[in-house]
Amino acid sequence: MQIGISTACFYPQPLESTFSKIADMGFKNIEIFFNTESEIKEPFLTEIKNTVNEYNLNVISVHPYTSLMEGMLLFSNYERRTKDGFEQYKRYFEAAQKLGAKYLTFHGEKETGTTDNQEVWQRKVESYKRLCKMGDEHSVIVAQENVAWCKSANPEYLKRLYNDVPELCYTFDIKQAKRAEHDWLEYYDIIKNRLKNIHINDFNEEKSCMLAGKGIFDYDKLFNMLKKDGYSGDALIEVYTSDYADYSELKASADFLRQYIKP
Repeated sequence: MQIGISTACFYPQPLESTFSKIADMGFKNIEIFFNTESEIKEPFLTEIKNTVNEYNLNVISVHPYTSLMEGMLLFSNYERRTKDGFEQYKRYFEAAQKLGAKYLTFHGEKETGTTDNQEVWQRKVESYKRLCKMGDEHSVIVAQENVAWCKSANPEYLKRLYNDVPELCYTFDIKQAKRAEHDWLEYYDIIKNRLKNIHINDFNEEKSCMLAGKGIFDYDKLFNMLKKDGYSGDALIEVYTSDYADYSELKASADFLRQYIKP
């Protein structure tokens, strides 16, 4: 396990400008958050790959900028849009494969307050299976994230996905659990056997997203459980630019976290 970082921590800086900063802080493993369509197309994608290689960075996962629309793109009953949506995600998988990323972080459907009947649920299950198969064809694993404004905020929804889509794996995000007003263990206990990626951050009673070490989250408990359960992935810092004033704070947070992963 290593402590890495997401390029989302630097938004809205141009993606290509983040890699030198990340390397200067001593990080090796990263998640690339694509911010627009041109970033997954040539020649820009090759430029990203060359820059990542120049700074000896390992791309662990990619995050689509269309995560806000995944329900509409991939799970609706409008067949033409679904077809186009899968073509869009095929491009993400191709980009991930070129960059050597193992995972694609996935939000899924927005929470609408409605309950699917069995026919609709089965159609969506088949879309998940199709997405996972497409990922597998590009050596990329789909990792469903718990997200506060999505259906995945509900642990029971994740449990249902876990049971019905055995191909699906998971990304756990601490701040999203806080925002959804669930204890993080409600998610962890369901997804731990297929957990592949962690977005790591912190919180307190007033703020739902902070740099690790500045809040009240119990990292001892988390990392002890990860070790006990044989977790072999990484923990990637994912916060917002409003959560720090200087890059030294990002580095200090990484140093704080590394104490928990020492042998």
